[in-house]
Amino acid sequence: MTLKILAFLALICCVPGPKITALSLENLLPDNLIRQLQQSGLVNREGFDSVHLELAPRYAALGRLLETNRSSLNPNVMIESLRLYRKPSGGADWTTAERTDLYNGVISLSTLAGLEYFSRTRNRMRVFYEVSTVIDGPGSRNPRPDPVYRTPPAELSLYARQKDLTFGDNIYRYTYYAEQSSLIIFMENITNMTYGPVTVMDSRNLRSVIAIFDCGPNLLVYTASMARATMLPGIRQRVGESVNNRAAALLSWFTQKADHAFRRSS
Repeated sequence: MTLKILAFLALICCVPGPKITALSLENLLPDNLIRQLQQSGLVNREGFDSVHLELAPRYAALGRLLETNRSSLNPNVMIESLRLYRKPSGGADWTTAERTDLYNGVISLSTLAGLEYFSRTRNRMRVFYEVSTVIDGPGSRNPRPDPVYRTPPAELSLYARQKDLTFGDNIYRYTYYAEQSSLIIFMENITNMTYGPVTVMDSRNLRSVIAIFDCGPNLLVYTASMARATMLPGIRQRVGESVNNRAAALLSWFTQKADHAFRRSS
């Protein structure tokens, strides 16, 4: 009996743990978008008034999140982008360590402070977030260090205080969804956002999504920023530019985190 038990335990110990399996680009996107991404690495789309989603990958959890927010918000500004990020190692599926490093990178909201973007109107680089820090809640607003996890939780919510050059000092809620082959980040404003004396977006009227998919030698990164904004004369263009700049800045920030996660472990 003892020998049988030992043999059974040895068999269990030899069984490999669950393997993280990469997703297929062909299952996530139509052929025409894959061709565009392979040629240029980046596809952008922006719309006003009559807005709808055109670039979203075919992924059930992402589709539900986007449609729920699009239908409840009824946005009049929509910015979408797709980015194909090639892993520096050119390797296969991300490892558990790479996935964890990337997750801890994208929840380190303090690193958004000082983030720069290219301003098309000024034709130069500008700082987007002057301040970015995790806080304990929208009421007390006490700063907290960025969290670090040994194993990414399936769902996590954080509050952040962030100050940008356009809309000033605001509070946001970030929610993270981690699955084996994807990370999805959802952000919404908690405070009303103003441009000068005018409130341009009420609470929860700016919502952004970053979805990251492991596709073997590449990461597919999808971003969507949708807003229900006041469209007074002279403000419409400024709001559109700011939402576009926000999406571009977040994409640049993600690239830095991905470079760190994959180069560190290679």
